[in-house]
Amino acid sequence: MKNFLLIILLLFVISSIITAQGTLTTISFFSKSLGTTRDVQIYLPQDYNLNDSIRYPVFYFLHGATENHTAWPELAGILDTLIENKYISPVIVVKPDGSIGPWAGSMYTNSELYGNFEDYIVYDLVEYVDLNFKTIPSRDKRAIWGGSMGGYGSMKLALKHPDIYCAVASHSAPLDFSHFVSWCPMILNENGGAPVDEYIPTPYTYTWLFYTAAGAFSPNLNNPPYYVDFPLDTMGNFIDSVFNRWQLQNPVKLAANLPQNTGLAIYFDCGMEDEFLFYPFNTGFADSLEVMNIDYVFGSFSGTHTNKFLNRVPIALRFIDSVMNQVTVVFSHNNTVSQYHLSQNYPNPFNPTTKINYSVPNRSLVTIKIFDVLGKEVQAIINEEKSAGIYEITWNAVMLPSGVYFYQLKAGSFIQTKKMILLR
Repeated sequence: MKNFLLIILLLFVISSIITAQGTLTTISFFSKSLGTTRDVQIYLPQDYNLNDSIRYPVFYFLHGATENHTAWPELAGILDTLIENKYISPVIVVKPDGSIGPWAGSMYTNSELYGNFEDYIVYDLVEYVDLNFKTIPSRDKRAIWGGSMGGYGSMKLALKHPDIYCAVASHSAPLDFSHFVSWCPMILNENGGAPVDEYIPTPYTYTWLFYTAAGAFSPNLNNPPYYVDFPLDTMGNFIDSVFNRWQLQNPVKLAANLPQNTGLAIYFDCGMEDEFLFYPFNTGFADSLEVMNIDYVFGSFSGTHTNKFLNRVPIALRFIDSVMNQVTVVFSHNNTVSQYHLSQNYPNPFNPTTKINYSVPNRSLVTIKIFDVLGKEVQAIINEEKSAGIYEITWNAVMLPSGVYFYQLKAGSFIQTKKMILLR
């Protein structure tokens, strides 16, 4: 895995020497759901022009706890590089402000304490952006993505609203609430064994973050001074009546209610040394999706909560882009295939299966072979005569290690090769 990541980073650094420049702009608009004006930072790709007919997909990025819409300014440079080098298509990126007092943030949840942040993101913001920017106002060209609190918010909102988003990417987020049990000893230790009604949100990290979550998941305006129902009793055990309210916002529970055949593409990753203990939250979520037979890509890596975030962003963005651009086939006016074509696999990165689309304009001997990064043939997945048409195949790389692979289509004198990433 370490060698694989070094290869990806080396390729990315080499391609980053010369890049085009997109633009960042900050706007404010009134949210009906929140009843107030909120700031939003928007990335517009180079050549964005109000006077032409080009429209763009949209990625919504949700920031983490204690941050706001200005977080991670480095994302603009990464987007410039990916677009300039054609790793992703030009895209608009929208970064809303999800911060709110008195603690670390809104958790992007409708709450009587914080306000209706879910509705703000899903409805008000999408409507505003589609009306005021040159978007492709379609679910198939709209995705949501974020880190930490924003990774949680992205996953939750995508699972609850698969009619709004076609793909989601989450970094280092609490995706399986059953693992909050690992926080209980930390909270007890921070408060020196005091009764829960004597807990204070600051200056204690885990207690503070638990109050943040309680403000989103179990607010109670009749319970001063913090106006939440705290989910732990004096022994550090969960109070079922309170934690059941939290479970309504648990991504595992939301995934169980995901309608079949939504086509939602799911990517998430987490460092194994995450200091907030989020790694088992993610492996637990992966296990649950496996049981539910829901497709996903999970990236496990050596790293802490944020120290590899900027390294993971290109992987997540290429995954989303591959989903949005999964089929590209050229037709003639009589609706027949007019030329040979090999599409980018999707999803990409993938684990362990991916789909490959290709088209042939006349009967041909078709071969599709997989090669590793050293050029060694790994597998021939197609080697047969094909009639004119459009085809899709699924490749299962379950027996192969993580890494960069290439797939090559040969048909007659036509040859085309594309790169893909297997990420375990």
